[in-house]
Amino acid sequence: MVNNITVNPNNRNMAGQQGGVDYKGDYKPSFHSFYDLMKFKVTNILLVSSLYDAFILEEEGLLAEQISGEYRDLELSSPPRVMRVDSCESGLAELKKRHYDLIITMPRLVDMDPFKFGRMAKEQQPDITVILLLTDTADIPIFYKPGQHDEIDKMFYWNGDSALFFAITKYVEDMLNVEPDTDDGLVRVLLVIEDSPRYYSIFLPLIYREVMSQTEKLIAEGLNEHEKLFRKKARPKILLAETYEEGLALYEKYRENILGVITDVDFPRGGECLDGAGFQLIKELDEGIPVLVQSSGIKYQVDADRVCTPFLDKNSDMLLHGIRNFFNECLGFGDFMFMTSDKIEIGRARDMTEFMHYVQTVPAESIRYHAGANHFSNWLMARGEIDIAKKLRPRKVSDYQNNEDIRSNLIMSIRESNKAKRKGVITNFQQQNFEFEETFTRLGGGSLGGKGRGLAFLFALFNQSAVKDKIPGCQVRIPDTLVIGTEIFDNFMESNKLHEKIQPDMSDDEIKSLFMDAKTIIDIKDRLREYLFHVREPLAVRSSSLLEDSHNQPFAGIYATFMLPNNCVDDEIRVEQLCDAIKLVYASAFSKAAKAYIQSTVHTSEEEKMAIVVQKLIGNRHENRFYPTISGVAQSYNYYPVAPLKREDGIVSAALGLGRIVVDGEKVLAFSPKHPNIVPGFSTPEQVMDNSQTHFYALSMEDVCYDLRGGEHVTLYTLPIKDAEEDNTLDLIASTYDSNDQRLRDGTGSDGPKVITFAGVLKYEMLPLVKVINELLDIGTRGMGGPVEMEYAVRFNENANSNEFDKPEFYVVQIRPLVTKKERHNVTISGDETDIILASKALGNGILEGIRDIIFVEPDKFDNTQTYNIAKEIGELNQEIGKPFLLIGPGRWGTRDRFLGVPVDWNHISNAKAMVEVGLEKFRIDPSHGTHFFHNITSLGIMYFTVPFGKENQFIDWDWLKSIEPKSSKKFAVHVELPYELELKVDGRTGKGIVRKKEAAGNGG
Repeated sequence: MVNNITVNPNNRNMAGQQGGVDYKGDYKPSFHSFYDLMKFKVTNILLVSSLYDAFILEEEGLLAEQISGEYRDLELSSPPRVMRVDSCESGLAELKKRHYDLIITMPRLVDMDPFKFGRMAKEQQPDITVILLLTDTADIPIFYKPGQHDEIDKMFYWNGDSALFFAITKYVEDMLNVEPDTDDGLVRVLLVIEDSPRYYSIFLPLIYREVMSQTEKLIAEGLNEHEKLFRKKARPKILLAETYEEGLALYEKYRENILGVITDVDFPRGGECLDGAGFQLIKELDEGIPVLVQSSGIKYQVDADRVCTPFLDKNSDMLLHGIRNFFNECLGFGDFMFMTSDKIEIGRARDMTEFMHYVQTVPAESIRYHAGANHFSNWLMARGEIDIAKKLRPRKVSDYQNNEDIRSNLIMSIRESNKAKRKGVITNFQQQNFEFEETFTRLGGGSLGGKGRGLAFLFALFNQSAVKDKIPGCQVRIPDTLVIGTEIFDNFMESNKLHEKIQPDMSDDEIKSLFMDAKTIIDIKDRLREYLFHVREPLAVRSSSLLEDSHNQPFAGIYATFMLPNNCVDDEIRVEQLCDAIKLVYASAFSKAAKAYIQSTVHTSEEEKMAIVVQKLIGNRHENRFYPTISGVAQSYNYYPVAPLKREDGIVSAALGLGRIVVDGEKVLAFSPKHPNIVPGFSTPEQVMDNSQTHFYALSMEDVCYDLRGGEHVTLYTLPIKDAEEDNTLDLIASTYDSNDQRLRDGTGSDGPKVITFAGVLKYEMLPLVKVINELLDIGTRGMGGPVEMEYAVRFNENANSNEFDKPEFYVVQIRPLVTKKERHNVTISGDETDIILASKALGNGILEGIRDIIFVEPDKFDNTQTYNIAKEIGELNQEIGKPFLLIGPGRWGTRDRFLGVPVDWNHISNAKAMVEVGLEKFRIDPSHGTHFFHNITSLGIMYFTVPFGKENQFIDWDWLKSIEPKSSKKFAVHVELPYELELKVDGRTGKGIVRKKEAAGNGG
């Protein structure tokens, strides 16, 4: 009975959990099926009855309130509205005025026969269902003919129980929804065969109550709110047959969806009542289908025992108890009771977690007993584990070598199913067991934040697409991710009254201390303790604010990120470090740089809320350091293409070690994923030696407990390339410099200094890095509706049974929209004598006027060992000016490598509306791209000019600039105020830019 299950989530829907994406990345949401389930709902009921019948039904209460009460008792929403009329003519008139889903009519109406009324009602509204409700048993033989449903769709008998109206409503919904809802195999069908309106009017309310009760229990176990709604809508459908032929036809039609059968014994076959028809029907059913035989003839108890089928006496006072036992013991509703072969209970599982525990621990004889009786598949089927249940049911105990073989296959099948269910699904923390890799878990309510949303979308997209199958030899993944929702941030801020305690003049260090001293909410701390019990790998703790990674303002690098070794021997200290990292990320939302950036957007600080992304850090451990072999940033749009490259070709930055070196704007290799053999700045050995990476970042794995107050870098090492050579991580990414021949030799096999060139990847394609990046940028661009930027990391699994680097894993750490301002204006750039700056590489589009102030770093005084002081001076001048200005200086603005430019933060340049990075004769640096700072500059529409040294038709008029009397002068930086405005132009189509004196431009320029 138990079989080996191999689950491929890309092949078919797994109980509704897996959506679908084609090779082009067209997205279909996880649990998408619930949108299509139960499309037909009974919302309006027309009751046609005499005043007397209405009185009988209501019995001092309103019928509508009785129906609403049933819905409330079962925690269902939207009960139908009931409209009553007292004649058929009034009913037909009402049908002309508005649409109704269901008509309940009575047999005694003064103006028309109920069958005639049903026919005329269907002529007016062809899709309407008409139910005839009888209130006197003497009426049953007069009006009822089994299997004949033309004018009247079904007859019921009113026995005084208001639950009948609820059952009628749900039965009508099931009858109309069953065909579309069972198309994908996700919804089960319970078939009831009964030819007596009196009995099935008693049975249906009892059955629906059991089904609804079981459904409510299952909803609580849903992985997330989407799956909970899916489970609610995917409850079993109940179909009612009155004859042998009707029952067999329904069984054949929904054979693959049958949950169980409840059948009478004597009912019509071939137009005549046939004794024992129920037992004949049982012979037509597939083996293993649970069956309940019910009859008013107690003599059939013996026949039921003969075919090992439970029997229920219709006239028994224990009718409800008997139905409930059948649901629990045969259909798998309720707890799973593990028993010995002689039916002695040895354990009881309430949910899947407890079920797995008992499967692994009960005696093997118990496993064999339940497997042989199809108990496992029935219970799993009833709990919505449909895919695995369908595969378990056909197998026989004899298919396995021994009882332990049955157990191991059952365990493996369930684990594979659970793993497949979680792929691409955001799982609530309470339902996550952290048993599998590639999971996405949500802790707390509120928003996931911008970064969390992007990762969640990509997580679903990757796990539902065929991108993994398209790129053999490389596994494409998202790191295991836990997102702490913004609701936790709100509660933390409120419980510690931090909004009241934060003062406008507080320094960043004071803000940090305030947050570090605040108390973590106990419940959240307990959840994080539970998380760290399962997770001992290094962690990255990242910001994910509401405004972050939006299509218009990325907020890239504005907030803090902490890397945690997560290896302290004291588990409580590990919890405290994670809590401290979260607090400091929260605190970074109130830093001066964050406030300055927000002020430059259309948003306010009050709008911002912070979620947290906690990810397993990607890399390998080498003694006391941990880092990925490759990391970087890939963009689908290149701001600074060098011929023959185009902007649409994109640009990729790649580095050894942690990706901080890329996003901070330090020396790394950049190439186009469309033309990987063209690497700007790496044309000659001399250029390679000058421009290649000189160091890398790694996470310190020393057995110490870090004080994160020291900053984001406190857990990181800055290491020379030779240390990576000792770790044997350079084979695919380095070349060797031969000083004798003054040339580079690909690979690391010869003696000499190692240089990071990625020759093994770009030239020899020993790793399909370029192919992976092209595919993912393509999927991301379509998925997000525009250019994207993604951060990635690559590690190699060390396998003792194969080559050392056997299975490369490519992880997308985060993805965000890449802001490329659309050209709204046609701008023409033409040079003349009024120009003070002319650049062939500029960002933005349009014309900027009104600038009269310039801050520039004097080229004669520039010292790249003093860039921190230069940044401080610029910040002071920024505060003094307090209005828009043009900023000019050598090297890369905002870099974290102080030797490549000036490492300004947002609070240093909050009033800058245009920036120029300039090359000097002895300081020539490639332009910025791929850094967090650069990304934010472009998103805010700040014009950005790059003026290299000694290039034809590109210049800056230093003589004119230095001739102006300074309004304020520092050691390195100067502020000048012009008596006229400047005109700044950027042609977004060509990337050319110009700055000129508007006073002179108006006279013919």
